Amino acid sequence: METKDNWFDKLLMKKRFYIIITLLFVGVFAYIFKWQHILRFFDDEYVVNHELLGTYGDFIGGVLGTIFALISTLILIRTFNQQRAVTEKNKEQIENQRFNDLFFELLRLYQSEISELCGTINKERDNEVITINYNNKDFFDFEKSLLQRAFKPTPSYEGNIKGAINLYMLFYIKHRTKVAACFRTLYRIYDLLDNADLREKIKKNYLKIIRAQLTDSELFFIRYNGMTYYGDNFTKYINKYNVLKHLPAFDLLEFKDWWKDLTQIERTGINIVFHNSTRLLRRILLKRDSNITFRVPGENLKYRFEIKTKSNYEVEIALQIDNSKKNDVMEYIGFEKFSNKRIQALLDCYLKETFLYSNFGKFNKKLDLEFYSNPIITNGNICIINSGVRNTQGQALKIK
Repeated sequence: METKDNWFDKLLMKKRFYIIITLLFVGVFAYIFKWQHILRFFDDEYVVNHELLGTYGDFIGGVLGTIFALISTLILIRTFNQQRAVTEKNKEQIENQRFNDLFFELLRLYQSEISELCGTINKERDNEVITINYNNKDFFDFEKSLLQRAFKPTPSYEGNIKGAINLYMLFYIKHRTKVAACFRTLYRIYDLLDNADLREKIKKNYLKIIRAQLTDSELFFIRYNGMTYYGDNFTKYINKYNVLKHLPAFDLLEFKDWWKDLTQIERTGINIVFHNSTRLLRRILLKRDSNITFRVPGENLKYRFEIKTKSNYEVEIALQIDNSKKNDVMEYIGFEKFSNKRIQALLDCYLKETFLYSNFGKFNKKLDLEFYSNPIITNGNICIINSGVRNTQGQALKIK
């Protein structure tokens, strides 16, 4: 931490300060000694009173000695304060270095634990069954793929949430020894950072370092682990530091009923739509205005996305489709595969994911939220699909 001299320190460093003090005491001496005594001192008939001069001399010497002793004391205090400031700075540097060493040691430990993860999968190729071994970061990619293939979607989004957690628990029980150690270490890294006495800018740099280490598949498992008893403590840091910021929400098991028949490009497009709309929702809700409408800019578009807040406790999202136009935007090519009712059901689930499940129910109370769908409006080639959410208690909606 940098220190600056205060006004008194600066004053003591100026020569003008000492000149003024000297002139001041010379003036006081002149006043006490009286000018007429000085003039008479140069008169040949005047007899010098050595006793008087000695008294004045002792007086002036005593006063000046006291003043200079005081100045010396003040300078000594200033020097002590500077030394203490340097000591505090060195202490802070030492503490920062200790934190830095511990942080990267935990990060290396996490990476080491990830490297020990391993598994096998049997695949049929050319009428022959081959065994594929995977480890390190690939472990999460392969296991995520296995869960996605094994998951059986239901008509209910809540039912899908429950089924996804149950399927994740089977994975967790199978790999608990090593996977649990990874999650515990990651929790300790965030716990260390949260309790560190660091400036916010420095803390953000460390957060970016952690975030850069986590792949989409790791975020996928962090999300489901947080929805279980074993990861509940971690959710406070997941929410506080937005750990799942880059998680592709549309890849979650709950959305399989929509993405199962899409190509990777089509899935990625819808993920981009979800990601951008979530960012916009966050910005809109932070403004706290009662009525805001945001429309995706552009002309001659087949799909136009709109976000509207009637108040800070009610949000509506709408997708306007102009069937007379051809879609040229990559983000919306996945919607071409869905009927209007399927799109509306997807928007409903997106709102549930955004305001309830993505933050593990910590931001908005489930019992206070009401999700609704307005009737689909069709006017010629124009179709408007609308879904919304409101807090029935009039509490402001929150988003991570």
